[in-house]
Amino acid sequence: MPEPLTLTALIIAGAELVGTETVKEVTKDAYRKLKEKVGEVFGSRASTAVAKLESPATHEEGRKDLARCVDDDLRPDEATELAPFVEALVRAMQADAVAKTAVHSRVGLDIEAGGNAFIRDIQGAREVVAKVKAGQDVTIESLHLDTGRDPGK
Repeated sequence: MPEPLTLTALIIAGAELVGTETVKEVTKDAYRKLKEKVGEVFGSRASTAVAKLESPATHEEGRKDLARCVDDDLRPDEATELAPFVEALVRAMQADAVAKTAVHSRVGLDIEAGGNAFIRDIQGAREVVAKVKAGQDVTIESLHLDTGRDPGK
């Protein structure tokens, strides 16, 4: 069953792919179906957030709005309702060579610690973005990043 972060990341990836001409139509169709189901499950604010993701001018705003709409744990009925659409998009992206190369892993860390924070062994991501507020040291070690070409640059 999809977790909110996974669902959000998948929607963001789909929104980035939908405008790519060389992405297969089956991938775009699976994204559109997931997008519609997210609107049904989470309401019009989620639909608006996803629409913003598809435009470079409003992409970052859409990302923040989507996190507000889909940030909490999914209820079992929501997960059950979304699972077939998530699975369909994941399968389509795995079968689509262009989609595979366009999507990459990103790890986002937002750490606010009055004590120590220790992050270890992050593997396979292409980006690690960390926002840290700490009264004491924060240690991040053993990052093994994917050296693949970042398609966004």
